[in-house]
Amino acid sequence: MKLIFVCTGNTCRSPLAEYLMKDYCKKNNLDIEVESRGLACSNDRPISENSKMALAEIGIDASEHKSKSFTIKDLFEADLIVTMTREHKYMLNYHFNKNDDEKVKSFNELTGLGEVHDPFACDLDVYRRCRNQLLEGIKKIADYLENMK
Repeated sequence: MKLIFVCTGNTCRSPLAEYLMKDYCKKNNLDIEVESRGLACSNDRPISENSKMALAEIGIDASEHKSKSFTIKDLFEADLIVTMTREHKYMLNYHFNKNDDEKVKSFNELTGLGEVHDPFACDLDVYRRCRNQLLEGIKKIADYLENMK
């Protein structure tokens, strides 16, 4: 199974989700390939400093992260694409002329935990809240993927 998290710049929210899910999969022995992408990003940018710190606080090292733009190849290779907001889902579907409600889901659709708002340029506490919101939804997303098998 391949899962891709999507946000705008692939330096804050989607990398947080990617590394939280990788950690969850490792701890629970799940065979899920996890990546993240941005819809409007510059490639090869590092994870934001506050995202990196929010993950480090819970023992996750994301220092190797480099941002990547979402491509048409990603659309076909992923089993599930989770966008941080409903707007990201609409943008992805519009840009790639795709309307696949089985493959492309917003975080809120899968978890019922609301939209994942962009913490960009905010203080570390905002990044922590974003991390905790994502962390709360990770098990629900993993369960959804397991049920897809």
